[in-house]
Amino acid sequence: MNIFRKTITAVLMAVFFCLQAGAQEYFLHTVTKGQGLYSISRMYGVTEDDIIKVNPGSEKVIKVGQELRIPNRKQPSSGHFHTIQKGETLYRLSVENRVSVKEICDANPGLSAENFKIGQVIIIPASSDEDPLASTIEQASEIIPESTRQDMETVASEAPGFKGTHTVARRETIYKLSKMYGITEEEFLDANPEFRSKKLRKGAVVNIPYSKEELAQFERERNEARSRIESIPDSTLFRMNDIISEPQDRDDGILTAALILPFSLDDDTASTDQKKMVEFYQGMLLALERLKNENVSVNLKLFDSKGENTSIQPLLESGKLDDVDIIFGPRWPRHITEAAQWSTRNKVPLVLPMNSNADDVFNNPYVYQLNTPQSYSHQEIYDHFLKQFRNPNVIILDAEEFRKNDFIDGLKNTLDDHRISYTTIQVDTAAQSISNALVAGKQNIFILNSSNSGPLNTMLPVLQIINRTKDPGIETHLFGYPEYQYYAYDHMDEMYEVDTWFYSWFYTNNTLRESIDFNTSFRRAFSRQMMVSYPSYASYGYDTGYYFLKGLATYGKDFENNLNRLRTNPVQMGFKFERVNNWGGFINRKIFFVHFSNDYKVEKIDFDR
Repeated sequence: MNIFRKTITAVLMAVFFCLQAGAQEYFLHTVTKGQGLYSISRMYGVTEDDIIKVNPGSEKVIKVGQELRIPNRKQPSSGHFHTIQKGETLYRLSVENRVSVKEICDANPGLSAENFKIGQVIIIPASSDEDPLASTIEQASEIIPESTRQDMETVASEAPGFKGTHTVARRETIYKLSKMYGITEEEFLDANPEFRSKKLRKGAVVNIPYSKEELAQFERERNEARSRIESIPDSTLFRMNDIISEPQDRDDGILTAALILPFSLDDDTASTDQKKMVEFYQGMLLALERLKNENVSVNLKLFDSKGENTSIQPLLESGKLDDVDIIFGPRWPRHITEAAQWSTRNKVPLVLPMNSNADDVFNNPYVYQLNTPQSYSHQEIYDHFLKQFRNPNVIILDAEEFRKNDFIDGLKNTLDDHRISYTTIQVDTAAQSISNALVAGKQNIFILNSSNSGPLNTMLPVLQIINRTKDPGIETHLFGYPEYQYYAYDHMDEMYEVDTWFYSWFYTNNTLRESIDFNTSFRRAFSRQMMVSYPSYASYGYDTGYYFLKGLATYGKDFENNLNRLRTNPVQMGFKFERVNNWGGFINRKIFFVHFSNDYKVEKIDFDR
């Protein structure tokens, strides 16, 4: 194996011959679903203004598939961003940048043979003296064909010096020896320069070189072998990298998890916020109890991160987390940054349950962000909206205060893209004026541009009048926001009557069996009812803990590639994880629609089932 390793190293020295390509001043980014200027700027370490300056008009709207020029701000010490061009292969990029395939794959954990395609942006690491591709191929040698192995040996072999030596016999001359071995006298003298100035004598040992024709043939064979090596498919190179990168699971079968949240346990009086953190923890304990019944053993370590102006660096450096398989938390931005840096160094998944705008997810492959950034969640909502309402007539009810302009502006752009009409009417307009905007044969959908309770309180009686006085063939609905589940206790009958829909990333229907069972389990375990909060933090902790720990127990360290195969029947949450880019972490894009129908039924619609 050592001989083969030396051979491979020699191959790479012979083949990786190009100088490192200089970083481009700009590279191209193709906008994907859900991305906005904020997320794109954080992804590349630039400001939104930096992007706007070189992409005039992008401050107004950007669309899926649009190409944006991005200033390349990546420091040379850590590499640079690169947009894959037509004809480029993983192998060619490694050659041109003098980095190994393994280094490129390690810098881009989301990269695969399936998504290595034109327009994808990847990180090209800075060139290093070491070449781990040699060990990649060596350890993956069982999938290398014998013909490829022979090509490597051919390329690795040095240009031949001499065929051998010859001991000069009596009456042998340079002329006779040259004729004997099929070489010219000049070739003989080049191999034996001392005989340019002295006579060839009996008993002398001389070098016999290869002829020019033989050397040319050798070079042709080496070039042909090099060409075949360069044509190794990207899929094979990715598979080689996967073989030596496959994570090793723990032998003892016991998972260790850490929960880091601001409990502030040394305070005498617990605030509502602290109680939420405690209930999240209690929900996780119930998840551990369920896992135990499924023969999954988990050791949970609990840590109090305290106030947002403190540091958790002492905890991270204490060694108390050295054996953990996953971390849940922390909450505060400073703590998240510290924990994210630690997770990168130690390659430990970091689940962020409390924050929706943690920039670390854009540059840390180990971060799992449960609360979806706004631009991603909005696009998911618009897509679901168009699936649910196939023939809509959208009527936007404009409240002058508490406007959700980002959501409404994005919805308008989506409707424009699909050539769907919409009308904007002031909230304080009379019911008859709003009725005039209704269209027979369409799904007439009222949408307030505010999630505040005030405009909703104003509009519900008006929409009730419209519903009672409209023609029988006219279809109407109210569409709204997660906050509508807060208001439902006070306005349940009205919401039923006007046929209300709203989106949310969490919802608990207390009539469902899993919700009833969970509430019973919580009361039995902690001798009290859960707090009334949206979301329910006990359910949140239970769903989150069970989902990730079940994933680790089922799929081991490779669970990131299998998370969306898990079916855990959560009480409140939903999970649909996607990588934000090839080098970053995961965001949860799960969105439900909830329907309070006018026949007094409640539906929770999951568009991903």
